[in-house]
Amino acid sequence: MGHLAIDAVRCKGCGLCIDACPRGLIKKSGKLNERGYEFVVLQQDAGQCSGCTMCAVSCPDQGIEVWNDRGRQSFVTTSGLTEKMTHYCPGCTHGVIHRIVAEVLQELGVMGRTIGVAPVGCAVLAYEYFSCDMFEAAHGRAPAVATGAKRARPNSIVWTYQGDGDLASIGGNEILHAANRGERITVIFVNNAVYGMTGGQMAPTTLLGQKTTTSPFGRDAATSGHPLRVSELLASLGTPAYIARGSVHDGAHVLKTKKLIKRAFELQRDDRCFSMIEVLSTCPTNWGLSPCEATEWLEKNMIPAYPLGVVKDSFAPPSHVPTAPISVPTGGV
Repeated sequence: MGHLAIDAVRCKGCGLCIDACPRGLIKKSGKLNERGYEFVVLQQDAGQCSGCTMCAVSCPDQGIEVWNDRGRQSFVTTSGLTEKMTHYCPGCTHGVIHRIVAEVLQELGVMGRTIGVAPVGCAVLAYEYFSCDMFEAAHGRAPAVATGAKRARPNSIVWTYQGDGDLASIGGNEILHAANRGERITVIFVNNAVYGMTGGQMAPTTLLGQKTTTSPFGRDAATSGHPLRVSELLASLGTPAYIARGSVHDGAHVLKTKKLIKRAFELQRDDRCFSMIEVLSTCPTNWGLSPCEATEWLEKNMIPAYPLGVVKDSFAPPSHVPTAPISVPTGGV
């Protein structure tokens, strides 16, 4: 058995932990915390907790800690992160991605020689959340800044954290040539199919039929082209690389995505190749959905368009690399 603690101040009341708990032990409190969010609390029968940690794994705000029945902490929510609370909207899974990246850097023992690069976008304040050195880059220019940092300090672990508007649009040229040169950097590419920070406009990754503030009737291939599948595009380059796509819409996929991210950083640690992990993420605010509805929409619509798994692994047997069918569903948010 296990038990857990909820930090009512950090909680933004997104409810993802409620959906994640297989035993239904978490509920809304009906009260607001000092930041104005309705925080969650444990049900009276919380003693039935199995210690599975899925609530903490799914929490975007590092607001839940879980212990097993021996009293040993089995899930640490702030490993590699600062104590500062994030600015993200309730239910935004940027916080989940932050945590698993930070955990990987801690587990590999490289945090002390790690340099992160965050450009303009929802994660523009990432330097306040990670316990490593960080650069701020101009919009789309993170791969160029990372290239300079890695070449100047080749023993450093250098990584970028970029959204789809940043990486696939204004930064498309940057990422293409960094990958083609085989720069020994790791890219965390967050794909939520919209421009998040600037108002939910259509992004290069917006799905066909998906409604945004600049495509109110849905994206039309005749006028806007098809969604860019960046991972497949970069995988077509001849340069050795590791490219994979994961998702953080539920606890099981969070754990799988963490393994992909760990493999990417291990390859950089061993000075092997360029690596990029695309992470499918939600944007409840700009999608106009609740956090839980957003995870369902991602699973139903984004995963068929952007299949999960390893897209390219130059250091694995050919059978390890699946061939993903191209399938782009229609229908907007």
